[in-house]
Amino acid sequence: MKRIAVLLLLAALSYAAQDNKNAQSKPPASSDAAANRMADERPARRTAPVEKLFVLKYADPGPVINLVRALGGTGTENAQLRAIAVTAEPHAMGVIEDAVQQLDVPSAAPKNIELTVYLVVGTDAEGGVGNPVPKELESVVAQIRSAFPFKNYRQLDVVEARTRTGEKLHTSSDGGKVDGTAGGTVHVNVDIQSVGLAQDGATVRLDHMDAVIFWPEMHNPLSVSTSVDVGEGQKVVVGRIGVSHDQALFVVLTAHVVQ
Repeated sequence: MKRIAVLLLLAALSYAAQDNKNAQSKPPASSDAAANRMADERPARRTAPVEKLFVLKYADPGPVINLVRALGGTGTENAQLRAIAVTAEPHAMGVIEDAVQQLDVPSAAPKNIELTVYLVVGTDAEGGVGNPVPKELESVVAQIRSAFPFKNYRQLDVVEARTRTGEKLHTSSDGGKVDGTAGGTVHVNVDIQSVGLAQDGATVRLDHMDAVIFWPEMHNPLSVSTSVDVGEGQKVVVGRIGVSHDQALFVVLTAHVVQ
């Protein structure tokens, strides 16, 4: 009996020694977690950006490059060559290529736009400056009169210009002769930062339009600055300038898309 007890004791000691050896050979659980954490914190390898040149057939490079930047790319545009140079990560470049392909379609081709700027003076004087209001302005002058009941309305000047969507515009009158001014002439400068079309393809959008008007009796030029949408066939009053207590100048604009 004593012999059996000794054998059982030896077996237990051998099993304990083997278990302790296995425990020492296995790294602590905390070491595994630390190793995993270090692997997670290791920075991912970044792929090199790629470059591509897009030559556009129809779309305006300006709006397209703005979209490229919104999609995560960088680049520059050349309006004369109708091209954009783009740099982006490979995954972003794929998205940009699809977007450019969808935008560069015949419907995106620049459109010719005809603009007409009328200067109309409202006055309480019996013999005001300017010329009689032409027939095409009678309806809009009637609307102006309902809000500003001056005794007389006269046309001071008219400026016509033609431009294309996606382009800037600068135009001026050459000093049209106007009755009732000492020098007999009125000068008008019109600058528009950008001409575009709304999604309906008929509404003309004018961004940052500045109209500066001067005639000899004035010590300082008058001006109006605005951004405006003009529907096809509409006559829009884009500004009112007080000249004196009994006189005001109204800037009326029309725009047509030339097919």
